[in-house]
Amino acid sequence: MFYNSIQVFWLFLLLHKMPEVDHQLYKKAFRKTENPTIIMDRDYIIRDVNQACIEFTGYPRDELIGNTPQMLFPDPDVYQVVVEQLENDQPWQEYFETKTKDGYLVYGQGSVMPLIVNGDKQGYSGIFTDLTERRQHEKALQVIHRVLRHDLKNEMNLLLGYLDTIKADLPEKSHHQVQKVSEMGQRLLRRADKARSLEQLLYEEFEQPNNTVKLGSVVESTADECRQRFSNAEISVASLPVCEVVADGLLEKALESVVENAVIHNDSEPRVEIAVEEHETTADIRIADNGPGIPDEYKDQIFGREEQGDLRHGDGFSLYFVDCVIDLYRGSIEVTDNDWGGVTFEICLHKP
Repeated sequence: MFYNSIQVFWLFLLLHKMPEVDHQLYKKAFRKTENPTIIMDRDYIIRDVNQACIEFTGYPRDELIGNTPQMLFPDPDVYQVVVEQLENDQPWQEYFETKTKDGYLVYGQGSVMPLIVNGDKQGYSGIFTDLTERRQHEKALQVIHRVLRHDLKNEMNLLLGYLDTIKADLPEKSHHQVQKVSEMGQRLLRRADKARSLEQLLYEEFEQPNNTVKLGSVVESTADECRQRFSNAEISVASLPVCEVVADGLLEKALESVVENAVIHNDSEPRVEIAVEEHETTADIRIADNGPGIPDEYKDQIFGREEQGDLRHGDGFSLYFVDCVIDLYRGSIEVTDNDWGGVTFEICLHKP
């Protein structure tokens, strides 16, 4: 996004070099650009700024032009890094804090690149995207989520401890109900762990991983874990070709969530089958169940892809978590009907 914007300014400079292009056309287009932007000469002296830069920084045009961008950098070391990189004819792009005229610190992403025309460096162009408000929202959400997770886990662990104590004093015919409540508490704790993983995925500095996992090992581990958790369910693995896929440790949690969803929303005798089919560049994981099925109009809504919707199959959050994880791997997930009367979750992942 940022480099594309700068390339537009570079193009206008190139066009300005052509005699048939009106100088005012360049100036008008540049000054109406939405992102705060400056153009400097080879000595880093500001030669032009757009209206967005004036409004954002609080400096009038005459205070900016003729000065250097160093006045906008509260940390001189950051400015020095920018200069050193530009001196090597390399573009610079980083997240950093800058300062407005009234001393207010704002956060965002800055990009600066050399403007080279016919092999001759004419100057530099810099653009800033303000992410201050988003950063504040993210920090607030992180605090809220952290507090909620901490309180939820502490209170739920206490509740489960009380249940064990109560169970010993209750008649045996009531033990089944206590066990049901205990299982619900365990699911809430696992949901809190998923929320933490999802928070890291959405709000922290995150780069797309190039990690690979052995898909067969992940599927076998998922099936074993789910068999231990759901003794009333028949969980089988149909086929496991030997292959690796682009994924990480979250994949097992995602597959467990799909199996869990199939088991806890099946009032009969749950049956789940996991199969893997390998292709030239991808591998498909199919998780089929014999549950009540999902009406076609709800098949997309269960992943929380729509802002509003009736999440009729599953607790909503767990499948939203699955969808986010698979999307992180640049994979895909969809739901289809199967011959058992239930549904099959089809997950496609890329091979390295």
